[in-house]
Amino acid sequence: MKKIVSLVIFIAALVWTWNVIHTSQAVGFETHSGIQVKLAELITQTLAAKKPHAKDLSISRLWTETLSDNKVRAVFAYKFTDVAEDGESMEQVIEGEAVLYRDVSDQENVDKWVLQSVKTTNDIVIFTEGSTITPGADEVTTEAAPEATPAATATPTPAPTATPGH
Repeated sequence: MKKIVSLVIFIAALVWTWNVIHTSQAVGFETHSGIQVKLAELITQTLAAKKPHAKDLSISRLWTETLSDNKVRAVFAYKFTDVAEDGESMEQVIEGEAVLYRDVSDQENVDKWVLQSVKTTNDIVIFTEGSTITPGADEVTTEAAPEATPAATATPTPAPTATPGH
């Protein structure tokens, strides 16, 4: 009896794994790759339009995941150096995510994906030059930011001792 039950369980597991491996995904690898390429182009074009002085664009993270048959989530992170008109430069890191949905396409074999929402989750600005502001002074001086400042170490102070009888 145990042999028959074991055989049935083994065959059921074999059939299940065969089906899992051979079923097609709702959103294929090529679609994910195409969405990632288009998002990279969109990021590049938007940055060039909104910040024409930006340089050194680097997309550090861009991946997509299927949420449903008609919905894909894309997560991205990129950084660039922005040069202000006065010559001061700063590095900006932007992280975010976008949700795309599949829309009806005019062509039969072409998927049309539309951005449903885009939101940034983290914006970090790193200044390459710092400003020194002193109280009571009318001038603000700009100087290069220090590389690293050593952390202050706390000096241990002895605990007060109690004397007997007090």
